[in-house]
Amino acid sequence: GPLGSMAAAPPLRDRLSFLHRLPILLKGTSDDDVPCPGYLFEEIAKISHESPGSSQCLLEYLLSRLHSSSGHGKLKVLKILLYLCSHGSSFFLLILKRNSAFIQEAAAFAGPPDPLHGNSLYQKVRAAAQDLGSTLFSDTVLPLAPSQPLGTPPATGM
Repeated sequence: GPLGSMAAAPPLRDRLSFLHRLPILLKGTSDDDVPCPGYLFEEIAKISHESPGSSQCLLEYLLSRLHSSSGHGKLKVLKILLYLCSHGSSFFLLILKRNSAFIQEAAAFAGPPDPLHGNSLYQKVRAAAQDLGSTLFSDTVLPLAPSQPLGTPPATGM
């Protein structure tokens, strides 16, 4: 399969429980330009916390959608993956990092300009892929000082 670097295939019970979640995923990664509703992000994050096998099924599904879907679908998958960076299970993040080649692929997404929207969709997908890449690997590149909340400038002396 595409996830060659992974351990054994997910157990059958995980695959079966995952099948029950497919409607959520199909809705969340559809090829139309309707944004993925917020509650679906939470439902998808829950799948990753069920078991390592569920995480594997989830990643396989999302990566296959990222590969095969239109620009709108790709954008939704990237946004879901970005959400999972902060809400997904640690195992999901681990296997996501191992399969991060897809991020470079999405970051290079291009094609013929749309008659209505020009290149805006390609730009959005590339930007989302770059966001995802920097978020996914931020802990290894730029450790944030925990003492400083984001957005507040450091206090300066007199």
